[in-house]
Amino acid sequence: MTSRTRMTYHLAYLDLRARGEPVRWILRALDVPFTEERIDLLENWIGRKHEFEWGRVPVLVCEGQQLHQTTTICRYLGEKHHLASTDIWKAALQQEVVEAFHDASAHVAFTFFARMRQDKVQQQFMWEKVKTRLPELVQILEARITDQGWIRSCKMTWVDVFVAAYLDLYKDYLPGLLDSFPKSKELMDRVKALPSIKAWIEKRPNWHKFEEPQGLV
Repeated sequence: MTSRTRMTYHLAYLDLRARGEPVRWILRALDVPFTEERIDLLENWIGRKHEFEWGRVPVLVCEGQQLHQTTTICRYLGEKHHLASTDIWKAALQQEVVEAFHDASAHVAFTFFARMRQDKVQQQFMWEKVKTRLPELVQILEARITDQGWIRSCKMTWVDVFVAAYLDLYKDYLPGLLDSFPKSKELMDRVKALPSIKAWIEKRPNWHKFEEPQGLV
C-alpha cells in the first residue's frame, strides 16, 4: 500500500472560499481522501481561534499534526504527491506567482472588512487598490505561462491549481479581468475542467455574505 492511499487529511477553514479554496482545489486535483470542517466566521470563529497554534486558518491536519498557512499547505501537498516542479529554480519562479496572488487576497479581504463595518470611504479606497493590482498580476502571469499552457512548466503543478482557484474568485470580483489575457483564462479553464474540481464547483456552497461579490462598488 502506498503512502498516497494511507494518507487522510483534515482541512479546517472558515465557511468562506477565500484562502481555503486553493487548498480545496489541490486536494481534489490530487484525488486524496480528506475531510473538511467549515467554521462559521460570524458565530464561532472568535471562540475557536485558540485551538490553532497561530490563531489562523486554513489548517491541514496530517497524521495528528497541524500545518498552517495556505501557501505552505499547498506546497507541501504538491511536493508530497508529486505535483511539483523538481527544478529548484523553476519552483522558486513559480513561488513568485503564488506569493503575488496570495498577497492580493489581503486587499480583497480589507475591502470586505470595510464593507462589513459600513465604512464606505475605506471600502472604496481598498477596492481601488484591488482594481489596480489584479490586472497587473494577471499581466505578469500571462508572460509566465509556457507554450504547454502551465506556469513556468511543461506540465501541471500545484501552482497552476493554486492560481486557477484564485483566478476563479477574482474574475467574479472584477468582471472582464481575464478578457485581455487568453493564456490565463485557458489555464483557469483547464484546471476547472478536471473532473474532481468540476464536481466541486457544481456542489460547493454559495458565497458567504462576507465575501459576496455583489455590492463591492
